[in-house]
Amino acid sequence: MKTIHAIFQTSSLLLLLSLTSSSAGILPEKARTTLEAGNKRFAEGKAIAHGWQQGTVTKTGSLGQTPSVAVLTCADSRTPAELIFDMGVGDLFVCRNAGGFDTPEVNATFEYGVAALGVHTILVLGHTKCGAVTATLAGTPVPGNISLLTKALEPGIAKVRQEHKDLSKEDQLNHAVEALTRYQMLELLKNSALLQKAHAEGKLQIMGAVYDVETGKVRFLN
Repeated sequence: MKTIHAIFQTSSLLLLLSLTSSSAGILPEKARTTLEAGNKRFAEGKAIAHGWQQGTVTKTGSLGQTPSVAVLTCADSRTPAELIFDMGVGDLFVCRNAGGFDTPEVNATFEYGVAALGVHTILVLGHTKCGAVTATLAGTPVPGNISLLTKALEPGIAKVRQEHKDLSKEDQLNHAVEALTRYQMLELLKNSALLQKAHAEGKLQIMGAVYDVETGKVRFLN
């Protein structure tokens, strides 16, 4: 009887895990549509992924993580990727810093995601009203180590300052955020032979998008 009971418990657990599993395992061709659908739910107040995910926590805790999508975004408290895309535990492999830019450590993290975890999509997610980009555009001295951030962001927005100097500060900032997002998409590949190879072989795609902190909506870049 104990053996039968144990088998029953194991079967029930496996069934529970299958029914409550998260979106990990997204197909490459469905990555964007899955993210768009999740963001739509979030923006409309219909998110489903953020109750207590007991099944998913148990599954990823015992079997390990298999995220399909990685995200590079800002450390801004308004840009939590898992919330924005209505994703759960184990779905996204995320790196964040102020401004959302590539570093050797960020790059190595994504290399690990691609080589060891099965990541096939990296999304660079910029956002409106970014303080780090605003400070970089202003070009005024900043205290402490914050200058490391503005120095890192400067190459991605230098053309914006030159080409859109007659625009309002808000419009200039919007152009800068998009320009920086596109720049970081290129930097991820430029700084990694491993990511370059995966991309060339069709095993990795790089996407860009901008999140609006006022509306909660994400606009994907072509």
